[in-house]
Amino acid sequence: MEYIVFQLHAGLTNVCLAPVYYPTTVSAWGILVVVGVYTAIRLYNSIPLPMFALFVAVAIDGILVISFPLKECGKINKESKQLLETFKIKLSSMKADRKLMSLKRKEIESLPTLKIKMGSNNFFEITTPLVVLRLCLDIVVNLLLAR
Repeated sequence: MEYIVFQLHAGLTNVCLAPVYYPTTVSAWGILVVVGVYTAIRLYNSIPLPMFALFVAVAIDGILVISFPLKECGKINKESKQLLETFKIKLSSMKADRKLMSLKRKEIESLPTLKIKMGSNNFFEITTPLVVLRLCLDIVVNLLLAR
């Protein structure tokens, strides 16, 4: 029953949110994180405090907006793997006919690991937000070193 809930969540997310929401979240908020962090580091003496606080707030908001939804997408992948492993462990401890055990084993092996996809081949893992934020910080460091 739990696997069906994960399948519904992954299916609805792949159809409704993944084509537009997640690429926009990664790109737009990633740009805002880069601009906010770069401005907070480079221009801290040049701009007044309210404007400085705005850039810091934008950077923090960007980090939070990137982290939470993408982490939840990665949890689907991780928890579906764990659930399939739990099914296999429970199957090995069952006492039943060989025929029934064989059918159950084939049924469990046919269940795929669920993935929230972005594009055709890319999908979210639990570490995806960290990779995106590292990319943003690499861009900021390159901008700081370029000047």
